Order: sequence, then C-alpha cells, then structure tokens
Amino acid sequence: MTTFHAPDDAFHAFHPLFQQGVGITIQTGSSLEDLLCCQWNIDRDYVMRRISTLFLDSKPVDDLPSAMVHDGATLALSGAMPGLIGATMRRGGVLASFRNGITYCETAEEQGDGRGRITLKLFNLLINELGPQFLARGIWVPRTRLTALFPGHPDLEAVTDSEIKVYMHVRPAT
Repeated sequence: MTTFHAPDDAFHAFHPLFQQGVGITIQTGSSLEDLLCCQWNIDRDYVMRRISTLFLDSKPVDDLPSAMVHDGATLALSGAMPGLIGATMRRGGVLASFRNGITYCETAEEQGDGRGRITLKLFNLLINELGPQFLARGIWVPRTRLTALFPGHPDLEAVTDSEIKVYMHVRPAT
C-alpha cells in the first residue's frame, strides 16, 4: 500500500476529488446512521441539521437507520440544495413524496459484516466542513488523479500502485 501525505496548504485541490468521489475504508453491514455517527464520529445533530441530502447508490435516502451500507456502495452527501430539485431531494422534505419511485429502500439481501470500501462524494459546504476529517483519516485516490493534482511531486514519481491512500494534517499511526 502506498501512502501520500499531501501538503497542508493543498486542501483546495481536493475539492473536485471529493465531488468526483474518493475511496473510504469502512466497516460494512452497518446502517447509514451508524456509519455517519459511530464510525465517522459525526455529531448526530450535525447529521440531522447540515446533511440534508443523502444518496446511497444513486437513490435518495430518508430513513438513515434502515439504509445498510455495503462494500462497493457510493454515498453522496450534500447540504441544502436550492430550487425545486433541492427541495424534492431533501431528506424528509415536503416534496419528498414526488420521488417515491426512486427513494432508497433496503433489499432483503444479507450483506454481512466486514471491512470494505465505499466511494464517498461530498458537495457544497460539506466539502470544507467534513473533507478535512476524511483526509486526516485517509482517503483512497486513483494514482492518475493524484499525479494530475501534484504533477512532478517526488513522492509520486516512482509509485506504481493504481490507488494511493492520501493523508493531510494528521499522519496515520504506525
């Protein structure tokens, strides 16, 4: 596994990566609520107030305790979005009934517990508010995307791994 410690002043460069999606290692088989509040230690009040739009595998989520996160899932988190689309996609919003056909519903498939990786996408104000804590814990980024951000960086020149674990501010415990 290759790790890269990004320069502390380069956070702005990661904004597009968070929007495109970064890899995050998680404990699978838990609810979305457990992932956010227990595994990632995001305050429940923050989750309820600030993360107003959540998509799990491209489907809007209203019921965080019943939505189960599995290996390979894609999770998109956003603050409030403007307009009719934003109001319709907002968790528990008055217009949420307009999207009943696409709203996330847990299937009966048993996923099992274990370590896995998901793709996390962050949008708008959540990039600045949550992005630093994910970088402190480490995010997985394809080598090609990382070398495009830091062309010619000596720590990346000899890397052959297809994905690199990236840290910023806090170095991982050894």
